[in-house]
Amino acid sequence: MTNAYPQFTAATVQLNALPYQDAFVKIANVYADSTRASMEQLWISSSKIIMEETIKAFITASQSCAEALTRNAVSVQQQSFGRLISANQKAVEIMGQNFADAMAAGWKPARAR
Repeated sequence: MTNAYPQFTAATVQLNALPYQDAFVKIANVYADSTRASMEQLWISSSKIIMEETIKAFITASQSCAEALTRNAVSVQQQSFGRLISANQKAVEIMGQNFADAMAAGWKPARAR
């Protein structure tokens, strides 16, 4: 029978367990160091993002608050000015009425004595 692939026989080799154990420990340490560095990077970068976003949110909230306070001040000022105009109009009405009353009282015929 002819095979298309060459035939190999397994070689029996006795391996010393200690050098391989040492290699496995070194490999495990390499992966542990890699994982540790990745976790540190993830932790630091995540903390940085959280701080940046918190600062952005605080700045945005501060600006929004300042804008709202400005709008409120303008609104209150407009309402106050409107009330002042109304008060002035009422004061003019009162003065006009008093003037008219005084003039009307002065035009009454004198009483006979």
